[in-house]
Amino acid sequence: MRISEDPGPGQRLGRYELLRLIGEGGMAQVWAARMEGSRGFHKVVALKTLIPALARDPQFQRMFLDEANLASKIHHRNVVEILDLGDTDGVLFLVMEWIDGQTMQRLLRPGLRPHPLAPAVAARIVADAAHGLHAAHELLDERGVPLGIVHRDVCPQNILIDRDGTVKVADFGIVKAFERLGDTTQTGEIKGKGEYMSPEQAQGHPVDRRSDIFSLGVVLFEAVTGALPFQVLHDLVLPQTGAVEPPRPTLAAPHCPLYLEEIILKALARDPRRRFQTAGEMAAALEDFLLRSSGVMTTAQVAEVLIARCGERMEEERQKIAAATAPQRRAGWRARSGAVLSASPLSESGPGSTLPGGRRGLGGLMRAGDALRPVALPWLVAAVSTGVAVASLMFVALSRPRGQRFQLDPIAVQIEPRAAVVRLNGVVLGVGSQVIARPQPGVSLSVEARSSDGASQTVEITSESPARIRLNLEQGAGHAEQGAGHVEQGAGHAPGSAAPAAGGGAPSATR
Repeated sequence: MRISEDPGPGQRLGRYELLRLIGEGGMAQVWAARMEGSRGFHKVVALKTLIPALARDPQFQRMFLDEANLASKIHHRNVVEILDLGDTDGVLFLVMEWIDGQTMQRLLRPGLRPHPLAPAVAARIVADAAHGLHAAHELLDERGVPLGIVHRDVCPQNILIDRDGTVKVADFGIVKAFERLGDTTQTGEIKGKGEYMSPEQAQGHPVDRRSDIFSLGVVLFEAVTGALPFQVLHDLVLPQTGAVEPPRPTLAAPHCPLYLEEIILKALARDPRRRFQTAGEMAAALEDFLLRSSGVMTTAQVAEVLIARCGERMEEERQKIAAATAPQRRAGWRARSGAVLSASPLSESGPGSTLPGGRRGLGGLMRAGDALRPVALPWLVAAVSTGVAVASLMFVALSRPRGQRFQLDPIAVQIEPRAAVVRLNGVVLGVGSQVIARPQPGVSLSVEARSSDGASQTVEITSESPARIRLNLEQGAGHAEQGAGHVEQGAGHAPGSAAPAAGGGAPSATR
């Protein structure tokens, strides 16, 4: 395989065979792969490759190698282990231990809505992640000099939880050491996920380990409340007269213990000097909280929560991996980019022609005198069904009167002050301004915003609501902004309009 080709199931990279794509980000793809050794030894591992579009870029190659060289030096039970680094036909790949579990993101969102964790469970997971980060932050080079590693992308997607409840920090793909900052990071360049960034990282300033502590504080806030303390990057970046402080977790989650709230707010301090100075210090505070509140919270108890929420998904993934490694499935396998799974080898001399990219036409699935192979039937049925469905949808959409067509644009609910908690039909949606999917015709949703001082407003949204609704909970706010769809305080409201509520100023709606 050359760099320009997409890797596919069945492709071999040295002694590793790609089985199933399990994740893809901006820089790399992560595969479940089968590692083969002598005398029939084999093992499932996770294999990361640079996406083809970046594989030829020397800078991204260097970043990829940075991850391998630095992360491979970290040996801790709460960090994903790096097993190997390879280069086959110009394809760089990184081999990691396989985690039979789920990301913390899946644990917090097993379905469409966020499901906060019990405070003790959230504290156990984040404490273990902090232990792993501390091991990375403390890493020394061969001369005993601190490397100053900073993960820079701490978020629920990069915290993995194994089936036995063990927590692992993963993806050091944009990790930097102090000595490399000037080499690969330009001033003002922002890397990472905006909702979890520290203020200094969001502004493109040099960062140290305390930036990861801030990100871990965001993760803990979200785990306990189901909401994010900062919705948009400009909440952290824009200079303001009064600095934007995170809302108190108890505002969104009244059950959050005050001691845990103090830990979260300390981790989220805007000034790095006011945060925990090491991840180990934060982990110790969380361990102390666990001892005070629940006695002992074990990884086995974390595993129970994981299985309860994600057990079916984990079993499905396990079955797919098992099917991909089954001997009968591998008998007719062809190591070719974009290979299609088949129970038997394709004929090399059949009437089917080879298409660009190495794929074979429909005739390649048949031999003279043979009936159509069963493997092709699902694809034919799917193609016909899809065509009929698309044609039906187009007919319905085009035949609908212009005024009755669905409005698919979402509804932006803008909140003042930003620290107000927003609930959708009673369920915490987040903190500050939110973008909500437009309801279907005939459906009405209740959106409530409540500030820390108790002021609240509720507005009903429908399919006919304007594209932007503004709720102002500031003290003394008694009028709405001017604009189309303007709603006066105290006036009656028609379906789809914003309805004023007691306890705050009037909402305004503009298209």
